[in-house]
Amino acid sequence: MGVMAHLPLFFWTGNPMADYPFLTWFIGTIALAFIYTWLYNSAQGSLLVVTLFHVLTNTFGVVIAGVSVTALTVVYVVVAVLLVAVFGKDDLARRERVRAG
Repeated sequence: MGVMAHLPLFFWTGNPMADYPFLTWFIGTIALAFIYTWLYNSAQGSLLVVTLFHVLTNTFGVVIAGVSVTALTVVYVVVAVLLVAVFGKDDLARRERVRAG
């Protein structure tokens, strides 16, 4: 979903994303999907945690001047690989949730 929702921004003249290197951004987006999934599953399905992290990553790129898409992609890939290496695949897979009530 993330890739498809943001894809038109690459063709919107004047939008900052139009200047991003697409492949680098795409790889970073896939790595972020691993991170978002891990956060969601580790927080027992809390969208609040994932949303706050999304806001944090968006804000970081705007507030800290000079941060490149490539640098952020490297960070996201390293974090995603570390999450898989340290915690395994269990928190990256869909699982049934027990509903209260």
